[in-house]
Amino acid sequence: MSEPVDPRTAYAITAAPSPGPSPSPSEPGADNEGSHPAPSPSPGPSPSPPAPWGTDPDLGVTPSFLRKRADDCETGSEIVRKTRGVAEDASKGLARAADGWDFVSSLDELEGRWEALNRVVVQRLDRAADNFRLSADAYDANETRTASQFS
Repeated sequence: MSEPVDPRTAYAITAAPSPGPSPSPSEPGADNEGSHPAPSPSPGPSPSPPAPWGTDPDLGVTPSFLRKRADDCETGSEIVRKTRGVAEDASKGLARAADGWDFVSSLDELEGRWEALNRVVVQRLDRAADNFRLSADAYDANETRTASQFS
């Protein structure tokens, strides 16, 4: 009888080394038996690319960094608030220019959706600014508390 076969390896496909280029006879009648070229070695793994953040991730956060992000959120919020008037003017100008067109009746709905979206974006940016400032204050309080334990 035959020996038992492990079913995990029975149908496994393994890579065999490449035979390399086939030899070509250099001269007619030359004996090329046994002078097959050796297969070239397979290249090693390619080096992994450097991490996008450099060698060591810089995860340091300071209160001033957090407060700067709060200021950035407030700047973004102000920019979004200012688009409201421009969008309103554009909507009125379009309605006057396209008098009699079918889509003019939907401009009020479009403007309402735009205002609702602006409100959501402004609220989220304002909330983010508040959260950045709260985090900065908590960071300062924690640093003060930690420093007082060592003094």
